[in-house]
Amino acid sequence: MDVKGAITELDNIMDLYEAILKKKLPVKPQNKDFSSVAAKIEGEKAEDKTIQSMLSDIPDDFSQMDLNRLSNYVSTCTRCGLCKTRTNTVFGEGCSNRPKVMVIGEGPGEKEDLTGRPFVGLAGEYLDKWLKAIGLSRETNTYIANVVKCRPPQNRDPKDDEKEACKAFLYQQIALVMPSAILCVGKPASTLMTGKMDATMASLREKLFLFDSSIPMVCTYHPAAVLRNMELRRPVWEDLKRLSSIINPQIRG
Repeated sequence: MDVKGAITELDNIMDLYEAILKKKLPVKPQNKDFSSVAAKIEGEKAEDKTIQSMLSDIPDDFSQMDLNRLSNYVSTCTRCGLCKTRTNTVFGEGCSNRPKVMVIGEGPGEKEDLTGRPFVGLAGEYLDKWLKAIGLSRETNTYIANVVKCRPPQNRDPKDDEKEACKAFLYQQIALVMPSAILCVGKPASTLMTGKMDATMASLREKLFLFDSSIPMVCTYHPAAVLRNMELRRPVWEDLKRLSSIINPQIRG
């Protein structure tokens, strides 16, 4: 089966699940406080420190910035070498006021670098299909960002020093956006967010984590990895259903 056919097959499965959501959920879902849901979830703790203590470890006081100020700061950032080859910084976009889910990827690709927007290439289109299948979209209830805000050359994985230079921006985004749940896509994002730097992607996706001791967090493969290896479709779908059971507890399986 070619890539187009495989995506179509997954689309059909996701469409069925989306129909289930629409049938069982109210026509106009109300905003919900997920703190009580998170309290009942038995997840492995991702970090020993709170977001604010993580931010306090960084010399610059990002904790005093709102999203607009932080985005402006990032646009002129020179904290690592990625600034030398970028066209645009890619800060983040979507619902920024208590979204159901915050998606965290590893870094911008070529189209993202050109447009200044996250996940707008082929992998981004695929991610949008994933989100739609479980009742999510960047237009209404999802915020999307990356670990690093500048494109690594040739779309390589971000280096440790690059992630280190950028992580305070990400932590402050999480603190400001206040998502009900987090979806990490790809190993660089998953290892940074869980603190399990030597773990495999396969092992990380099998667990549920709690970030900042309160935010449920699911890890899965990056959409680009699935486009390269269609055998990853099934585990990704299982991960998406796990995420859906958190944000839509009335929907199971």
